[in-house]
Amino acid sequence: MNKTIKQHAVLALAALSLSGLQSVTAATNQDRADISATIIRYKAAIGVNPKNPETHLKLGQAYLLNGETDNAMGEFKKSIDLDERNTDAYIGLARAQIRKHDFDAAIGTLRQALKHDASNADVHFKLGQVYTQKRRDDDAIAEYRQAIRDSASYEPAHRELGAALGFKGDLDAQILEEKKAIELKPDDPDAYFYLGMGYMELNKPSDASAAYEKCISLDPKNAEAYHMLAACQAAQNQFDKAMQSARAAVKLDPNNPDYQTTVKKLEAHGAH
Repeated sequence: MNKTIKQHAVLALAALSLSGLQSVTAATNQDRADISATIIRYKAAIGVNPKNPETHLKLGQAYLLNGETDNAMGEFKKSIDLDERNTDAYIGLARAQIRKHDFDAAIGTLRQALKHDASNADVHFKLGQVYTQKRRDDDAIAEYRQAIRDSASYEPAHRELGAALGFKGDLDAQILEEKKAIELKPDDPDAYFYLGMGYMELNKPSDASAAYEKCISLDPKNAEAYHMLAACQAAQNQFDKAMQSARAAVKLDPNNPDYQTTVKKLEAHGAH
C-alpha cells in the first residue's frame, strides 16, 4: 500500500478523534438553540456561585460545543484554579488547545493532569492521541499501553495502539490490537478501518476488503474507507467493484484529488 495514503488516513482519523465528534453534532438550529440555552443557564449559576469548579467545567464544555474555543479555555482554566485535581477540566482544556492546533500546550496540560491522577486512562489515551498527531509514535504507544494497564477494557486505547504499532511496522501486533478493540466494541468503525490497513500491509486484500466493508456498514460516510476498499478490490482484479467503491469515495468527497486520480486510473484500466 502507498505509505503516504496510509499515513494520511490514520492521521485524518486521529485528527477527527482529537477535535471531538461532539464539535460537529451541533448542526441544526435546535441544537444551537439548546447549547445557547445551556450556556445562559450555567452563566447564571456561576453568577450565584462563582467558586463552583463543576459549573465552570460544564460552561467550558458548552462553549466548546458551540465553537467558542477561547471562552471554553477560560472556563476550563477557572475550573482548574478552583480544583487542581479536576481531571475533566484538564482534558477539556487540552481539547480546546488541540482545536487551536497548539499541540505542545495540550501535551503540557495533560501532563499536568497526570501529576494529580497518574493512573487516569482517559488522560493517557488523550495524550497518546496528541503524540500520534505529532508523529511521536513511540511516545504514543507508551501512553496507549499505559491507558490499557489502567483499564484493560479501554477499547479506544487498543484501537489506537494498533494503529500506532502499524505505523512502526508491527503488523501482527496491530491486527491483534484491532481484534481486541472489536471484541470490546463490535460497532467501532475505526477499529475495522485500522484492521483493514493492517491486512493490506500484509498483502491480504480479501481480509482487508471484509474489514473495510464492515467499516462502511457502520460508517457509510467514510470516504477514505471506500477509497481503501477500492484499492483492495483492484488488488484482487475486481475492477468494476473497485470503480463503484472509488466513485462512492468521490461522491462523498468530490474535492479530494487522490479519489479522483483513483477513478481515472480505473477508467484507464477499462473498469466501468
